[in-house]
Amino acid sequence: MVTRNDSLWKTLDWVTICIYLLLIVGGWFSVCGASYDYGERDFFDFSTRAGRQFVWIICSFGLGFVLLMLEDRMYDMFAYIIYIGMILLLIVTIFIAPDTKGSHSWLVMGPVSLQPAEFAKFATALALAKYMNAYSFSIKKEKCALILGLLILLPMMLIIGQRETGSALVYLAFFLVLYREGMPGVVLFAGVCAVIYFVVGIRFDEVFIADTPTPLGEFVVLLLVLLFAGGMVWIYRKKAVPTRNIIGGSLGGLLIAYLISEYWVHFSLVWVQWGLCAAAIGYLIYLALSERQRTYFLIALFTIGSIGFLYSSNYVFDNVLEPHQQIRIKVVLGLEEDLIGAGYNVNQSKIAIGSGGLTGKGFLNGTQTKLKYVPEQDTDFIF
Repeated sequence: MVTRNDSLWKTLDWVTICIYLLLIVGGWFSVCGASYDYGERDFFDFSTRAGRQFVWIICSFGLGFVLLMLEDRMYDMFAYIIYIGMILLLIVTIFIAPDTKGSHSWLVMGPVSLQPAEFAKFATALALAKYMNAYSFSIKKEKCALILGLLILLPMMLIIGQRETGSALVYLAFFLVLYREGMPGVVLFAGVCAVIYFVVGIRFDEVFIADTPTPLGEFVVLLLVLLFAGGMVWIYRKKAVPTRNIIGGSLGGLLIAYLISEYWVHFSLVWVQWGLCAAAIGYLIYLALSERQRTYFLIALFTIGSIGFLYSSNYVFDNVLEPHQQIRIKVVLGLEEDLIGAGYNVNQSKIAIGSGGLTGKGFLNGTQTKLKYVPEQDTDFIF
């Protein structure tokens, strides 16, 4: 006779569990090394960072065992209740959490601090799993896709309201799950394009092409928009003539405009690109109407959205993002160094990695750690 517990242990993914245990052990030793002070080697003392981490590890083992013992239907039954409860907790956190280095994302209860955004991750995963498991669910239905987006974006917006943008961005990983469930690849492609547009547009906004008054960032992004539009026509419609007209016409028009601007009358090539984009959009709409193919119309919308995103990203960067967020992005993109401000942590990490070399300086022997050069070195910046 096979009991439920016997079958449970036989069906566990032991490879994943072993990897999890290795990560926990390695993580704990990293916390020990990063939080070590001279003369203090009692890593199990609750007053130390390593001691508190050890207590949380033991608690996680107990909680993990309890979760394994629960019936599967319990998760299905309470998925939405847990999700709603975490949403309410995120809302409350915005108003009652103390200011912790600019964010309001930690709830302090005596000696224990909790970040609801972390617990909201599994609550969101449960809600998504329950909804996608419904008999009538199909990600191709607009209503279903809208609800899925709402389930993911709602906690994201609340966490951004707590000024914890880094934790909110993690929720974008849920869209990879939706792709596995049948979400069109163009959605992920649009997300990648948005990142490219933002980085290139901000990074090269003040760089100009040769002797022309053409900003390099804006030029490259608009060129990519035209190339992507032509490429999508080929991928989704397999029509050589429209693809050639959009890509070939754009490159040919830009080449002629560059020669005129370089050797005759100086002007910004971006003006020409605006005209080419307008022509491409008009051409796509014409194809959609003449061939009665919705795909062309959607590509035209993608092109319009890409242009709108390009010019709205500068406004968002200058007027929506906080000054400390702007300077962090500038440091990452190499626009500023700020070695004693926003770029301090990155600079110290380079010193630590460079001085340690390939094999490192050994456990508890890191100079940047011992001398406390990096603030909060045993949390987010531990790597």
